[in-house]
Amino acid sequence: MRRNVIAVLVLTAVGFGSPPMARAQSFQQGAGWNGGVLLSTSLNDGASGADLVDLKPDATWILGVHYDYWLGSGNVGIRVRGNFSKPTLPWVQDDRQIRVYTGDLNLMLRPVRPGPDKSVLPFVSGGVGIINWGLGDGPATTYEPAGVIYDGDQKWDLVASAGLGFDIVTPWSWGEGPLVVRLEAQDHIQFSSPFDPINPEDGDFSLIHNAAVVLGIYTGIGVPGGGM
Repeated sequence: MRRNVIAVLVLTAVGFGSPPMARAQSFQQGAGWNGGVLLSTSLNDGASGADLVDLKPDATWILGVHYDYWLGSGNVGIRVRGNFSKPTLPWVQDDRQIRVYTGDLNLMLRPVRPGPDKSVLPFVSGGVGIINWGLGDGPATTYEPAGVIYDGDQKWDLVASAGLGFDIVTPWSWGEGPLVVRLEAQDHIQFSSPFDPINPEDGDFSLIHNAAVVLGIYTGIGVPGGGM
């Protein structure tokens, strides 16, 4: 009798100390943050001239926040995301650190349906967004060593976004939902440079890739709905 009572107490303690597996691995929404390393390609690729300065930002950190909403059984979702970074560019006076903001709306697809027996959930994503290189408003500035002109109009430009990653659903809770770790490789593909070429015969500069590898955490909220 004494042995049975001890066994019951141990099992009860384990049950209260661990989150239910179904709740821990199935959720409808998610909100959290991430951080990582950002690499951008040249902002003046296509400028003509000899020994031109390459306006390729230095590798830098990137921070982001996101909100996910998964439809139906959890294979298809929608994500809203915002990112912030501070790369450095060579410019007229000297190297210049600037603020870059991005925001996007993505469709997310999971090949694996979430469930109590799934702790790793891979996904792919794609969507559209906007980017703002914080170069400031003011008079037009020419930077001849790079073969570019900045027109002095700070504006938002269109980007396409793509990503590949996976979520690791941990056995721990954050509030009332499970704590999830997300590792993702992402890219914001910018269709136009914030600079114009000095030589009008150069045409538009090449596409700009803003690629990053990020690691983050978020909390799952709610439970998935019925089947799709």
